[in-house]
Amino acid sequence: MSSIRFLRTFVAAARGGSFAAAADQVALTQAAVGQQMRALEAEMKKTLFDKTGRTMVLSPAGHLLLPRAEELLAQYESMRRDLQDQRQIAGTIKLGSLISAMGLLSSTLAQLKSLHPNLEVELRVREQTQLMQDVVSGELDAAVVVERQWPEVPGLLWTPCYDETLTVIANSGIAAPDTSIASLFASQPFIRFDRRTPTGARIDRILRRLQLVPKEFLELNSLLAIAELVRKNVGFTMAPLLKNFDWESDPALCVLQLPGRPIARRLGMLENGRRSHITGVVREEMLAHLRRMKPGS
Repeated sequence: MSSIRFLRTFVAAARGGSFAAAADQVALTQAAVGQQMRALEAEMKKTLFDKTGRTMVLSPAGHLLLPRAEELLAQYESMRRDLQDQRQIAGTIKLGSLISAMGLLSSTLAQLKSLHPNLEVELRVREQTQLMQDVVSGELDAAVVVERQWPEVPGLLWTPCYDETLTVIANSGIAAPDTSIASLFASQPFIRFDRRTPTGARIDRILRRLQLVPKEFLELNSLLAIAELVRKNVGFTMAPLLKNFDWESDPALCVLQLPGRPIARRLGMLENGRRSHITGVVREEMLAHLRRMKPGS
């Protein structure tokens, strides 16, 4: 299935206009995207992209391939769904999720229930460390979590699914797209995401690296609660741009990119492997749901 993956990456690069845009969409590094595109060009025996400096455009061969690749990917997705319809799954599985990923997982499961009406799902919202422990122990069959170093446990399966870029988020009443991040840290109260979490600890390291000293106001363990406080102009924050929430289109919020290369956290599905015939179907449906989402949503 490497050709399908390569074509999916090619379409993302062609539509996004860069390997960096494709990397965000298909949850790969920019280097991995470039490697896949070189392999695809070698297989097609044609140059698919023309590069001039930092500008990248499709070559004539790339323009020819793009609509055919999109058609082939649509046919593959239709075929996969038809086969999934024939392979009914039933029973009860226990899934966990971070609260910030629950919206995406719930949307996935709603679609899955329409395909497999005899499948029953128990959903549990927990924090990262507890989710990992419950998957390893078998208390949960799988969970949507942030990538980290996993214990070496037989059968444990990790699948990266999507990235969430770390950004600075402020109320639109105090910030505009051209607002200096440093000025916010110098003048506005900072609402911090819990440093005991992997994401909170990473944010703390970024602040130290950028030499940003916040005016500490509050530290919470809920990104959604933090976003609501920012909407009310209680303070500003540094947080991942959550999938399925579209904060960039929220008129009450101003999302500012960090200086330098984008920094992201990676989320995916951790499975204990004992019921992989069911959790694998959930995982594939979530990946398909992500592909159907518009970029940035």
